[in-house]
Amino acid sequence: MKDLDYLREQCISEVAGLGIALGRIASWSVNKRAKTRWGLCRLKRDGSYEIEIAERLLVDDRISEKACKETIIHELLHTCKGCMRHTGKWKQYAELMNRTYGYNIKRVTEGCEKGVENHKVSEMAVKYVFTCGGCGATIYRKRDSKFTRNYRHYGCAKCGAVAWSRKLIRNCTSEVASYIITDKQ
Repeated sequence: MKDLDYLREQCISEVAGLGIALGRIASWSVNKRAKTRWGLCRLKRDGSYEIEIAERLLVDDRISEKACKETIIHELLHTCKGCMRHTGKWKQYAELMNRTYGYNIKRVTEGCEKGVENHKVSEMAVKYVFTCGGCGATIYRKRDSKFTRNYRHYGCAKCGAVAWSRKLIRNCTSEVASYIITDKQ
């Protein structure tokens, strides 16, 4: 297993060595549940940042330390002022790190670029399908949320109508799901 503390300090040193000012990082954590992302940088209300790194990066021996550092630096760069998106300064900083250290830091990295297979999405990927009664716009959700519980109170982003219908998908054995429950407003 790779040592996150050691890799983190190396990455911070490399970024600082290029004169890139990082934001205040309140916490680092290892996400044991992450399947489809390598890392996450979250801006907290107090202006500090939380960084999560997928456990898979640290425990899978097929993933090199360099590939792991690319993800750590990717998330570190999000803490720089004006760098929460993958454009502008974030992109410039990523390109500078790539040129200087030979990394391949970019917006999205596939598993094959890290030396492993991509996560296979389960057949039951969608639990809810919402359709706007005004314009027919469709929203898909995998899990319960404030929207899935209170959808009758939300307006459509396209037409503004508050007229959603909900379909709950119980089983998905093929591309065509069987819809069990339908609520109409």
